[in-house]
Amino acid sequence: MTKIYWSPWKHSRIALFLLAILGILGLLLIETCKVKKEQSYFKKKLHAAKLAERGFQILKPELLKHKKPDYKELDPTNSGFIGDFLTPVTSNSGSLSAKQTSINPNFAAVMIQFLKKAKLEEGDTVAVAVSGSFPALNVCLYAALETLKLKPIIISSASASQFGANHPQMLWLDMERELAESGIFSFKSSYASLGGIQDKAMGISKEGKDLLGRALQRNQVKLLDPLHFDDSIEKRMKLYEELSGGKPIKLFVNVGGGTTILGTNLGKQVFKNGLITNLPEEVHVPNSVIKSFLEREVPVINFIQIESLARKFGLPQTPKKVPKPGEGRVFYSEEYSPLLYLSVFLFLLVGLYGVTRLGWGENEEDRHLPKSLRAK
Repeated sequence: MTKIYWSPWKHSRIALFLLAILGILGLLLIETCKVKKEQSYFKKKLHAAKLAERGFQILKPELLKHKKPDYKELDPTNSGFIGDFLTPVTSNSGSLSAKQTSINPNFAAVMIQFLKKAKLEEGDTVAVAVSGSFPALNVCLYAALETLKLKPIIISSASASQFGANHPQMLWLDMERELAESGIFSFKSSYASLGGIQDKAMGISKEGKDLLGRALQRNQVKLLDPLHFDDSIEKRMKLYEELSGGKPIKLFVNVGGGTTILGTNLGKQVFKNGLITNLPEEVHVPNSVIKSFLEREVPVINFIQIESLARKFGLPQTPKKVPKPGEGRVFYSEEYSPLLYLSVFLFLLVGLYGVTRLGWGENEEDRHLPKSLRAK
């Protein structure tokens, strides 16, 4: 006959019940009282975010000069970074919510994380492509590059999609010059295309093209004038090589969804957010600047799908005010408190030992149960 070595009838049912309740409460306490732990490169990330915030502050007065009275309906943060629905220099459609979400200096910390993941070192040469579509993100990227003391070669696109930097007198090239003259950034674009379809502003009126051309002139940026789509890719790659001065390009960074950079719609689907080190083998990737760099075994950091990127790193969607530096999971991770975890475990262990071995909580009813109910 099998002998039962332990039975709950042998101990206080009330004590066991209370112990179970305390165990559940302990688990809830552990779950709700997590501790914040600084993520890797915390100081660099915070420095970059503060530098981006400073960039936002420098640009804001000039940006707001060009806004309409009802501007805050488009930009609740009143940052000045949200452009109009349509202007003569608007290249294509754009997402207002994505533009609003991008107005966050903590994206500079996200960029630091990706740049460090790419194992870059101080002084490394980096090829960069930006447009006017996400000016706030451009500021964040420049802040990250400046913080890590990298050497960027920047080729911009002068035009912008809807709600981007599309005011004819305050394009991204104008913002970039303001930031360089303020002294917070030590670099700016060497060349810029007109952007838009075929990278030559197809679909933009002659007035718009003239406005873009004047923007390049007043900001002393040389024009990249391709004949067609593939020519734009070839000329960009050649310029990056020439401007590197013989130094190896360690990384290519892209902000936004430019067709020349990503390729056709298929390229935009294939090349996701973050660090990319290899071309996908299962699909034929269309020609693009990203493809060209990957074929040369140069890794790529791609900043697109901004709302998805924000969710991944715990940054707010369409914030009502500009977030402060240091907010988001990119700075802190939540972990269980080892001390609390151990305390709850020891408490339950001692309680279980006391009830089962020392008879804590026993009463007369339990003590005088028939022996046949205790053990066989």
